[in-house]
Amino acid sequence: MAKPKIDRKTLLRNSLSVFKTKGYNGTSMNDLAAANGLLKGSIYHYIESKEALMLEVLNALKDHYVNKVFSKVYDNNLSLLKRVDEITFRAQEIYTHEEGGDFFVNIGLETLNTNPVFAEVIKEFFDEWVKALSHLFELNNHSKEEAKIHAEVAVAEIEGAVMLMRLLKDENYLIRTLNKLKQNFKETVNGY
Repeated sequence: MAKPKIDRKTLLRNSLSVFKTKGYNGTSMNDLAAANGLLKGSIYHYIESKEALMLEVLNALKDHYVNKVFSKVYDNNLSLLKRVDEITFRAQEIYTHEEGGDFFVNIGLETLNTNPVFAEVIKEFFDEWVKALSHLFELNNHSKEEAKIHAEVAVAEIEGAVMLMRLLKDENYLIRTLNKLKQNFKETVNGY
């Protein structure tokens, strides 16, 4: 019987879904194979190891955010407020409608002491997010240093809101935090 063929994008998407549901440590090679319609032994034709697959998933997800989400803040065809609306809308959509909340935080915390290789990609993701928000703050007449501080605080507030939202099963924590961020920009852009 010929082995089923799956493309890389499908393999990564299906594997991401399993990792989101079961976490890194809770996911077995059998789980990954089954999610991709493969026999356990067949998955090794596509990946070297679970760790290598997770690293590839993290990089692909980071690249997705950089190219499809964070890129909105650099779109010169959009006003500053529209850019803020775009990034906060996407954050709300991702954190409230995708399973597992913040995948980078979840995997980072789960594997911090056991798989430090993931930490570099996770740091790159957060660096890109801070860089994107810093750009918005710079457009809003903040110095480069001030913009970075404001961006780091905003990311920390959003992450805290996501955690509370998940723990207390109330998405209003995230909604209020994102609305506060938007309101801060509206007040300064409109001169309040």
